[in-house]
Amino acid sequence: MSGQRPIVTMTEVSKEYPSLPQPVRVLQDITFQVNAGECVAIVGPSGSGKSTLLNLMGTLDTATSGRILFKDRDIAGLSPRDLAQVRNREIGFVFQLHHLLPQCTVLENVLVPALVNADTRDGTEVASYRPATDYERAVKLLERVGLNDRLHHRPGQLSGGERQRAAVVRALINRPSLLLADEPTGSLNEEGAAHLANLILELNREEGMAVVFVTHSLSIAERIGRIQELRGGQLVPRE
Repeated sequence: MSGQRPIVTMTEVSKEYPSLPQPVRVLQDITFQVNAGECVAIVGPSGSGKSTLLNLMGTLDTATSGRILFKDRDIAGLSPRDLAQVRNREIGFVFQLHHLLPQCTVLENVLVPALVNADTRDGTEVASYRPATDYERAVKLLERVGLNDRLHHRPGQLSGGERQRAAVVRALINRPSLLLADEPTGSLNEEGAAHLANLILELNREEGMAVVFVTHSLSIAERIGRIQELRGGQLVPRE
């Protein structure tokens, strides 16, 4: 992957949480890089810090020490407004729970990130929502993942696998550079999990975004590509 543009670069990153009698260190001196278009699987036991690591990459949390660059920008130096824009425009999130809005249709759920997308000029937010373009992209992506007959259904009318596919499309609507997937197959059966993992890989190739996929399943991780393992707070290649 040398020569490709880095999307996320972590250098000696540690994360600890306040506790008595002493702080609890979850991650320790992690140095790690994800390049454009690359797929990486992260495995490790429950409580090993996988979600914490993803939250740091996604700018949802801050490191206790070390440095994190997103496209060569040090995220520690970004304002809350700039961080929010990075999350909305550059990063797609998929979680074990789909977090779809129950009162909205599948199509409406997918368009939510596009609706809040905005440009900032001289401190004033200017809406950059492009209704026709974003609507067309949403419909095409939903068709791509096999939900063309579910556009106007609400989440409660979908199966677990269908809800997760809708969540993946929602994560991609703004053409992110990075997709962070935190146990997205955890609530699915083996067949559904394999299908979702394959779908994310296909979308990775078609959309060109980098993917970091956290999973407990080694069989799923092996589908993804490069495998890293969290052990004792450190991230190491799995042999």
